[in-house]
Amino acid sequence: MRTSLCLRGMWGTLLAVPVMVWAQWAQLMAPPPGTPSQPPPAAPTPSVAAPAALPESAKEGIRLAQQHCPSDGFDKEGCDKAIRLLQEVARTDPDNADVQLALAQAYWNSSYRESPQARTRGELRQRALGIYQKLVDRDVKDARPYWELSLRQKNETQRLPLLKRTVALNPKHPQANKDLAQAELAEGNVDAAVSSYQKHLEVSPYRDSQDAMDHLAFAKRLEGVGRPDAAERVAERVSGLVEGERRATRCEIWRSVDPKLYQGNTQVAQRVRALLPYCTRTEDLERAAELERQGRVDEAIEAAKRQVAENPKPEGSYVLLERLYQRKGQSAQAAEVAVRQLEEDGDAHERCERFRTLAPATVRAMSKERVRALRRACRMPE
Repeated sequence: MRTSLCLRGMWGTLLAVPVMVWAQWAQLMAPPPGTPSQPPPAAPTPSVAAPAALPESAKEGIRLAQQHCPSDGFDKEGCDKAIRLLQEVARTDPDNADVQLALAQAYWNSSYRESPQARTRGELRQRALGIYQKLVDRDVKDARPYWELSLRQKNETQRLPLLKRTVALNPKHPQANKDLAQAELAEGNVDAAVSSYQKHLEVSPYRDSQDAMDHLAFAKRLEGVGRPDAAERVAERVSGLVEGERRATRCEIWRSVDPKLYQGNTQVAQRVRALLPYCTRTEDLERAAELERQGRVDEAIEAAKRQVAENPKPEGSYVLLERLYQRKGQSAQAAEVAVRQLEEDGDAHERCERFRTLAPATVRAMSKERVRALRRACRMPE
């Protein structure tokens, strides 16, 4: 399960943590350098639906479009070939929605490869919009064109009827119920927004902590329009959804949330209070991270030690200390830090997750008996 957190500008009133604090924490818990990252898509990804029976030429055109036209890994030559093939199929079979939708998406993604001032950029987008609009005007019994067209509207008022039609045709659409709730709330229809968001929570699988933050951002909006009851129900649902996340991630999620969203729920409030020490009172940890960036390793070690003495709960303190000792070639000290954390952590799942992330040199410096015991407890190969 991914554990990335993106702090978006729209959450200004929701978030209570300085951006610098989160940036420092994220750096401590970040994957090793060289881990590949995915660039943001240039255009919305296509809808997913069961394919209809297609002739071979249509299948080939769609295959080429899927391979060469996505915003990530776009290949102009391959995408142009897909467009030519799809255009030919569309001329002979204009009612084939799968072909039309693939062609529209290929046009749309291709437009991003044109100069912003180029006339062809606007023409490609108009072709895509024209395809979506034609399918919508025909009132096709397929949710995809309504959804795709909704993504390209300028305001919520224009999106609203398209989103309603999308969920009417596909009630389990993974995103449309959420967007419908946003549009309904913007239009002042709070009860409808509450209902639509509840449907979103029911049908959309939880993916990662970004989903949790999105849910809580919507809960904050509900609280702001006088529906604390609905906001509290969303927060309660989030509390259950994030149980599979690492403790540090759960702590960062709740650290950023207005307590009013959950203080009326005793069980959730207790969970949050138990979590917060794992990512608060971290001034010395932040100082240690800054000293490490400056190359002042010995001073960083002392600051991290002060953090452990002041508040020993944040995992980042031990992660940083282990790394700093390894930088100095002091594997025995790194192992000592790791063992202390592992022994003091009463959560078996967190203990195993931490053990899996230890540097190989740290593990080699630990006693063989302890390593064998941890491997058995964590069901890892000997």
